[in-house]
Amino acid sequence: MTERKKSTIPFVGLHAHSVCSVFDGLGFPNEHMDFAYSNGCDALALTDHGNMNGLPYQVLHAKKMRDAGKEFKPIFGVEAYFHPDLKQWHKDKEAIEQERKAAKGRAKKEDDETSGVTIEDEEATKKGIKNVLNKRRHLILLAQNQTGLNNIFQLISKSYTEECYYRFPRVDYAMLAEHSEGVIAASACLGGVYAGDMWENQEQGDEAVLAAMRETTRRMQEVFGDRWYGELQWNKFPEQHKLNNYVIQVADEMGVKLISTADSHYPTPDAWRSRIIYKRLGWLGKKSDAKEMPADIAEVGYELYPKNGDDMWASYKQYSEQAGFTYDDKLVEDSIRRTHEIAHERIEDFLPDTEVRLPSFVIPEGKTADEALKELAEVGLKKVFHIKNKKKNVHRISKVYTERLERELDVIGKLKFSQYFLTMSAISDKANEFQLTGPGRGSGAGSLVAYALGITQVDPILYDLQFERFLLADNPEGFCTEEEGITPVETVLYEIVLENGDSIKLTPNMSIKIHRNGKNTLVKVEGLTEGDELMVA
Repeated sequence: MTERKKSTIPFVGLHAHSVCSVFDGLGFPNEHMDFAYSNGCDALALTDHGNMNGLPYQVLHAKKMRDAGKEFKPIFGVEAYFHPDLKQWHKDKEAIEQERKAAKGRAKKEDDETSGVTIEDEEATKKGIKNVLNKRRHLILLAQNQTGLNNIFQLISKSYTEECYYRFPRVDYAMLAEHSEGVIAASACLGGVYAGDMWENQEQGDEAVLAAMRETTRRMQEVFGDRWYGELQWNKFPEQHKLNNYVIQVADEMGVKLISTADSHYPTPDAWRSRIIYKRLGWLGKKSDAKEMPADIAEVGYELYPKNGDDMWASYKQYSEQAGFTYDDKLVEDSIRRTHEIAHERIEDFLPDTEVRLPSFVIPEGKTADEALKELAEVGLKKVFHIKNKKKNVHRISKVYTERLERELDVIGKLKFSQYFLTMSAISDKANEFQLTGPGRGSGAGSLVAYALGITQVDPILYDLQFERFLLADNPEGFCTEEEGITPVETVLYEIVLENGDSIKLTPNMSIKIHRNGKNTLVKVEGLTEGDELMVA
């Protein structure tokens, strides 16, 4: 077992991406958490682009780590896409769309205008964006507690509505002000809100940039108060160091505290090459500028793994010297240490509230959930049985059905699942008003109660389906698990070994471009054969 590293400078990564940042981040959250722990860290934030899809992985792995005696704190967050005023943006968007229609526009609306999948375009974001429709900047949001987490959930949900979405989900000042309680915010990277001020005003000179950044700071402080932080990052690019110096100056003028972040995108230091390949796969057919693979990490100019404090200090020293910029060492060290203070003094050690809250209106007044479910199930069974047998002129319900229904209702009542069944019945009734629904899926199709309520359309007695495959009275969780003989489905990944010895792992149904038998073609990963040449733009 590899010995856990120790860092002389405390640090927590408050800006990090996993595979849930599609075609940008690499590795599942648990991989990032494990490496961060082995690298001497005791916490890590996850801030994927525009979503919190990695949160369940964080929660489950944090519990697993604690059970193993590893004290590690998951921090829940997002790197949101920000626009100052979405009402104005939406008006501009509608005007542009009207102009396009008047000019007959395009024959087909592009898929990525309304797609629910957000693919970060790093090159486009980290410079000036001239297209009004594409305007957005990065903004780090971290949950201090359950209230903050609920507010970030609200912001993400709203960001994907039609009023806020065009290729990317967006939030603005008004939305942030409404949902700022319990939320810490930071200015992000070269694609962030401060960077946007730099890109859009640099031609007018330093004072124009600083004036814009002061206004952004003023408005962010109005929303977040002292929970607004200026973010410094360390790489070889001169633009990053120009931005760092602007941020340091404005922060000093306006009382903003600074943090340094690693902006990690892959779980281990040696995964940088795989991440480059993965990013290029995401843009196959969309970007034609083929580039040679960097020879080493020095050529890349940054390292985006979960660093510890000593790693951060080394990056600062190395890249500031390479770029020819000098800084106040104490200021930088404080910005590194401050991340640990934020993680442990400003952010609570909590896991998301997972209590199931079912609607009360599904229970008729004057009845208990058990009584309501029993009545509804008996009426439903009579209706189903009558439809099944009306051609045979049979109206009596078979004893095997009544006994099975009674047994299932008894188990459901003991497990306190009656309200859950009533809720699912109401949902399926509403769904059936608008569309055809499937006959049933998984072990739930073994429930006669579900069949009687119309949740499923499969007669479990006719097809000899066992209710015990769905619910067990003697299981505290209720649901049948692996211990009862049901093995969960595991994700299958295909490992592709490259000529240089590196490897990448992809899902079997992912389409990739290859060269085979003298032709370029698109195939699923599971259809690859030996000798296929992977084409990476």
